Amino acid sequence: MKKLKLHKIVTVVFLLSIYQNISAQIVVNTLAAFRTAITNSNQEITLQAGNYNLEDLISSERVITFSGSNNTINLTNVLIQVPVGSIRESYILVTGNNNIINGGEIEDIYRNGLTEITDFVAYHQDGTNLAYGLRGAAVMTVSGTDNLVDGLKLTVRGSHLYGYGSMYGINQYNTFGMNKRCGLLINGARNTLDNVEVQMRAFGHGIYMQGEADETVIKNSLVEGRVRAYADLYNETDPNSFPYRSDYKLPETSDTAYEMPFSSNVQPIPTDQVFSLSEDGIRSYTGTGSVTVENCTVKKMRGGIRLYLGSSATVTNSIAVDCGSTNYNMPSGGTISNSSGNFAYAPLSDFRLSRNSMDIEWTIMPSPNATGPHNIVDVLGNSHKIVFHRTPGPIDETNRAIVVTGNNSTITNETEYDIVLESTTSGNTIISCGGGTITDNGSNNTILTYASCEEINNLCPKTAELMEAECYDSMLGIQSETSSEGGSNIGYIDDGDWVKFEAIDLAGIKSVNARTAGKYDGGSIEVRLGAVAGTLLTTIPVTNRGGWQVWGTDSVNIPSFTEGVYDVFFVFKGTKTGSLYNINWFSFSSQSLSIDSNSLGSAISVFPNPVSNELTISLGKANLNSSDSKITLYSIKGEKVLEVNPENNNTPTLNVSNVKSGIYVLKISDKHNVISKKIVKL
Repeated sequence: MKKLKLHKIVTVVFLLSIYQNISAQIVVNTLAAFRTAITNSNQEITLQAGNYNLEDLISSERVITFSGSNNTINLTNVLIQVPVGSIRESYILVTGNNNIINGGEIEDIYRNGLTEITDFVAYHQDGTNLAYGLRGAAVMTVSGTDNLVDGLKLTVRGSHLYGYGSMYGINQYNTFGMNKRCGLLINGARNTLDNVEVQMRAFGHGIYMQGEADETVIKNSLVEGRVRAYADLYNETDPNSFPYRSDYKLPETSDTAYEMPFSSNVQPIPTDQVFSLSEDGIRSYTGTGSVTVENCTVKKMRGGIRLYLGSSATVTNSIAVDCGSTNYNMPSGGTISNSSGNFAYAPLSDFRLSRNSMDIEWTIMPSPNATGPHNIVDVLGNSHKIVFHRTPGPIDETNRAIVVTGNNSTITNETEYDIVLESTTSGNTIISCGGGTITDNGSNNTILTYASCEEINNLCPKTAELMEAECYDSMLGIQSETSSEGGSNIGYIDDGDWVKFEAIDLAGIKSVNARTAGKYDGGSIEVRLGAVAGTLLTTIPVTNRGGWQVWGTDSVNIPSFTEGVYDVFFVFKGTKTGSLYNINWFSFSSQSLSIDSNSLGSAISVFPNPVSNELTISLGKANLNSSDSKITLYSIKGEKVLEVNPENNNTPTLNVSNVKSGIYVLKISDKHNVISKKIVKL
């Protein structure tokens, strides 16, 4: 009986399993059936390939809601057309979790067959079938979590004031009313867009994040709008046109000055500029979390990749071009790598809201026909690390520049474009190798000019001999600032922050040094290999020196380990809340420590640093064995440049007038001890 009963249970379970697997495979061929299927969970749902129209559904059931979870939904070769005016709210909602939506195209269409609007006066005469939006909502809203939208195309049409961009105001502050229609809104956590295309033919954002959006990933995607020359507005002579009604003038940018008649201070519509007909391409709003943008392109939107209101952002391998306001805007601590943009109609970036501590690598694309009075870039905010490359092509004939107004940034300019440091600037390091001139109207800025860009590799050392702290490959939580020893140091270091240096050759190393300053006890630096929580090589105690710019060298020996090339992580630790200490540089040494290197490092000083001609080394009370002492200047590649013996001279000098500009390592040693110091040669 027991065996028979068990056999029956197994048979029933097996049959139920077959039934569940069969029922999980669903193919539907109407929007009504599809709308019902996606309310359930744990299914594979296919909407049969073909063309569908939202008006196939009754008016009260035209919102398609993906409320089920753990579904895989196949929309390959599916086109859903939505007549403008057939619905007046967001009509594709993803409220469930862990769904995969593959393929599909959703297209807003005009009943008269128009695809591109050229007569914007006539367009706005039909507010029911043409110039009607979704009251600011998006065509598609993803509010669930952990969803993947892969391969979807949206064509967004229909909004009031399409054709005039932001010129007559936005939202509640506007002159002629506003009814926007956006593309795709994310307001849930951990959602991913992959291979998504948004063609914007309406006034509104392309892809944007609000509310609970966090850990958003947008990759391999395109957002594209349209632009229009302001001069074209003077051709609108119909009394119904908005430019005609505003006497071809622009309202002032205040909450009350959008109402007509405009004040006498308003300016006429410009004739030498271009504006976008839509809003931003990829946009974060206040309160949203992190966003990662990879291999994306934004074209001809008001703003390109604008993430400056989010908490954190990373952009890689992306392009933003021909946008009407700016192509990029990032939050404090944001990173951009291997990405490009132009300045055809607006700056590459205006560093909106003066956000700080960005790590940016941009390639500036030629903009020979740029319009309007803007700069190439307006660098606001402080403590950035920026590298400008340039793609080949004709240079802009208008006299434009990269204009810096903030402080304590390191900017490497490999382009022919000029850099202007405004009177507000201080503590910036500008490294130029592309032929552009540098105008310094500020104070305490360091200017380094090179005939070849190959020479600038010596300016941000990342070898075992010397790792300039602000030359990290990646980091968490830190900022750069001007150092009293010359150049920059990293600061604002909290417990758990870190910096990473990639591919450091640790062959033969026996000790490690960190140049530190601070005024608290209990700090330390973990030296780890391969990962933040990787193999612990050693821990460097950080000395309390009584000030944020009172410098000394903390050094420890390294126990035996497997030598090789590693990604080295310096993980910062402390026993207090808030800033722990500052760091200027790190250095590995092939010599073991045999004395208290901390006191020796503090006793020795060098000046001036940065240096142009003659470097003086003050040995102070350092107990060096003078017969065996050497003072050697090395390149960051370990090549010996100069060497002298102190010969009982407590303040020997090095003539560096013939040494190339760059960063070097000065080693002061005898047969027992070695101390390293960073030297900046102007």
